[in-house]
Amino acid sequence: MPEVPLARVESTVTDGEPGMFFTYKVEYGDEPLVQLSVSRTWARQVAGAGWAVVDGLPVVDVLEWDDHVTPRRPTRVQTALISADYDTRMHGWRAHADTRTCRVAWTGEGTASIVMPWDEPSAA
Repeated sequence: MPEVPLARVESTVTDGEPGMFFTYKVEYGDEPLVQLSVSRTWARQVAGAGWAVVDGLPVVDVLEWDDHVTPRRPTRVQTALISADYDTRMHGWRAHADTRTCRVAWTGEGTASIVMPWDEPSAA
């Protein structure tokens, strides 16, 4: 896979369902584009609390929290499942993402990991 430039990230606040759009097509030479559609509370409850990225994946919303630990931590999130493929006919490398609802598992040391399988793609 070729070297990928830094991504351009845009975010907007939505009153609807949070989600994410991601695309990268190497043949265009543009940077990857990440468009986050987040809730009004995302900046404070997700990003400000340190949960904007879990297990290397962007989080657009925390759906459930573990309130039995301090500070509380996410147990179910909306994230993006990023995948890449190679089109041998004309396009070359491409990547895209679907917004997915996933459980978060925690180790005794406090490390988070996204649990697969994930729920069906969200309607974002």
